[in-house]
Amino acid sequence: MNDVVDLESIRDCLRAGHPAPLATCAPDGTPHISYISQVHYLDSERVATSRQSFNRALSTLALVPFSQALIVCPGAGEQFRLDLRYLHTVTDGDAFEAMRTNLDGIASQMGIGSVFRLRGLDVHRVLRCTRVRREGPDPAVTPDPLAPIEQFAHRLERCTGYEETAQEVLDALEDIFGFPYALLFAPDARSGRLVATAGAGEARSDVGAEVEIGDGLVGMAARRRRLIVTANLARSRAMAETVSSSADAGGRIDIPPAALAGARNAAAIPLIVGEELVGVVYLESSEPGAVSGPAESLLHIIGAHTATAMRARVLPAGQAARNAPAAPVAPHGCPPPLEFVYYQADDTVLCDSEYIVKGAPGRILWAMLNSHAGSGRTEFSNRELRLDESLGLPAGNDNLEARLLVLRRRLASIDCGVTLERVGRGRLELRLERAAKLTVVRTTGPMRSAHASDS
Repeated sequence: MNDVVDLESIRDCLRAGHPAPLATCAPDGTPHISYISQVHYLDSERVATSRQSFNRALSTLALVPFSQALIVCPGAGEQFRLDLRYLHTVTDGDAFEAMRTNLDGIASQMGIGSVFRLRGLDVHRVLRCTRVRREGPDPAVTPDPLAPIEQFAHRLERCTGYEETAQEVLDALEDIFGFPYALLFAPDARSGRLVATAGAGEARSDVGAEVEIGDGLVGMAARRRRLIVTANLARSRAMAETVSSSADAGGRIDIPPAALAGARNAAAIPLIVGEELVGVVYLESSEPGAVSGPAESLLHIIGAHTATAMRARVLPAGQAARNAPAAPVAPHGCPPPLEFVYYQADDTVLCDSEYIVKGAPGRILWAMLNSHAGSGRTEFSNRELRLDESLGLPAGNDNLEARLLVLRRRLASIDCGVTLERVGRGRLELRLERAAKLTVVRTTGPMRSAHASDS
């Protein structure tokens, strides 16, 4: 039996932007059913539907303003039918910007940004909200959202440095909130990209990846400074394939798969302190409802806590650190030296022909290797690296910390005979298994093809 319910009672089902079928009717009585990208909750009496690629079907609303939308809630899979009356269309405002950012991020992620854009929000009055069908057991009682937040806050309190804080945040997202894929991106002012500096779960192997500002969920969250969630990757991909197959874009549009096998939803959380973008946290999960309803509010809180904690854990620019004594000279008969090659074109560093790192982390590593070769030094301070103008680091303490984190994680992930370890607050030790031979290649062409999969 169908039950009439208050729209407010299904608000959580409308917060994560699920695609939904919308039934309209032409003046001659011809029915039409199409999928729309999102049904967005406005207030206790109104919802908004996205107007973008399917304008032909939606144009009938101006003539016959009545329609029906079918909403499927995550988790228990309950279905609700909304009887709607079209009121008007808006093309600006907070609700429009929130949905536009979400859809632009999804479209960019799916590779259809040029043909999948929000044109407007169609605002409807909800005449009736009816429960159509209940699948499976009754929904479980929602747990207290403050309990995991309290655990999260306590774990951050114990962190003392940027790197520790970054990793603790990602580990907590996996342990407390159940996200098996969590990746932290930091902005690189020199390249204008976002660089993955730390990962948890299955994302650990993606440290060092780069994303353009405005590209995909991560890049769009950074550009718009807004949380982006997609609660049903499968439906989003299906809609993207529909749009790409009908769009005249000069050929087939390839839609990249999700990073996590079987991922059902994803979120990109911008980390903002004042006007500063500290980074972006990207999450994926295979659990239904992981980024919708109350979880979306949690993601906002997590982002605020994370941004503040990471900004506060950056070492002050004046932090002093001692230098280590020169390393002992290697004895005769030692193995062949490690052969490091530095390409000036894009600051790429190779070791024994294996790609290590590029960009700012590459310049930092090369500076350390040169200092070690010249004086035997193995220990360096954050302060001297930050003040070294030859490294070309942007202003801001967290820029150095993020690059060091990328470098340390990259060296730890490959067995190339060199590691970079923390030996105290603001101090790093360069450890080489063998002597080093350094070569500079003064070229103008990029080396990206040699390590595109690692950058």
